[in-house]
Amino acid sequence: MTENIYIRKDETISGQLDDEMVMMDIHKGKYFSLNPVATRIWELLEIPRSRPEICRILQEEFEVEPSRCSGEVMEFLEELVKMGLVLITREQTA
Repeated sequence: MTENIYIRKDETISGQLDDEMVMMDIHKGKYFSLNPVATRIWELLEIPRSRPEICRILQEEFEVEPSRCSGEVMEFLEELVKMGLVLITREQTA
């Protein structure tokens, strides 16, 4: 069985602005603003992680149902991949 591992690309500059993260893709010249939960996911991606690993951490930190967390994290990760901010690799799991 394989698990997608999400890897943050280095071509993004980010910084805190109040309780939101503001990011800029330096190659595309686009700005993005992230809410606090999306900011936490971005922070967690400082090291490559799988979606289940991200969800486990978020469920410890926020009150969120596992199914809702999984769906919303997947949606956000897919958007990051579409925007070219995150890459996917695969890891073998037992």
